[in-house]
Amino acid sequence: MDRARATLRFSVQRYPPLFYLLVVSLWCVSLDGMFGVLDGGRGLAFSLDLLHVALSIFGVGYFMRIVDELRDYEYDLVHNPNRGLAKGDVSFGDLYVALGLNAAVLLGTNLAVSWVRAAILLGIMVHALVLWALEKHWVAYQRSMFLMIGIAIQLHVGHGLYVWVAHAERTGTPLNPQGLLAILAMVFLYLHWEVMRKTAWLGTTKPGEKLYSDEVGSTASAVIAFAMMAGASGLYLWLTPGWLFLLPLGMAVINLMLFFKSRRPRAQSGRLAARSYFVFLFVMLVRSFT
Repeated sequence: MDRARATLRFSVQRYPPLFYLLVVSLWCVSLDGMFGVLDGGRGLAFSLDLLHVALSIFGVGYFMRIVDELRDYEYDLVHNPNRGLAKGDVSFGDLYVALGLNAAVLLGTNLAVSWVRAAILLGIMVHALVLWALEKHWVAYQRSMFLMIGIAIQLHVGHGLYVWVAHAERTGTPLNPQGLLAILAMVFLYLHWEVMRKTAWLGTTKPGEKLYSDEVGSTASAVIAFAMMAGASGLYLWLTPGWLFLLPLGMAVINLMLFFKSRRPRAQSGRLAARSYFVFLFVMLVRSFT
């Protein structure tokens, strides 16, 4: 019982449930609503099944977080010694049990609804474990942030495919190929935030930080981040005319200008990129109701 309580405390600290439930729910309902718009329907329709979809994405996100903690153990011993696993608040065995229970609940509740959904979730979990193995054994993967995200982004693709399949099953409609472009836009959106928050000017970072700008330079890294937002906005503007999608693009323009003009710390650029991300999701939600 003490080990269970320790694991629960660790989990709440590293994966705050209220915050992630809100974020995951917004992401799921926004994307599901856009699938409805692309199908020519009325957009978003709330249901118990959609709630189950959001909870499943939340659950697989927790699985990924635990794998990240296991994967980062040696790094945290040096750079984040106060984190629970590095400090010894929880053990590897505790987290293995959490992973097993989490996987059993996710697969069991989804198999009761759809074997396809369960298979997608299984693929996401297996891929997360593969990433852990790559980080431990593949030197090129350890050294390149772009190689890491190029392989890891398939997790995000899996999330989108899960919502896409669930939407088609719930509405009884065939899978709409345009949904793949909508998922691609979500990948671009995530990459905008991911790259921008790990882009900095030389001399403004802490020792030991791994950044995208270390590989291609600050200018190229910031431009790549902006291009990702431009791609996300452009795809949705093409799929479904909704000029509000220019709003997060405008925020990305401002972020880029400030990054070059003031050489601001990457934390500030990352926060603005995160705001652009959430504004994009809210625009999707608005479009789903109009």
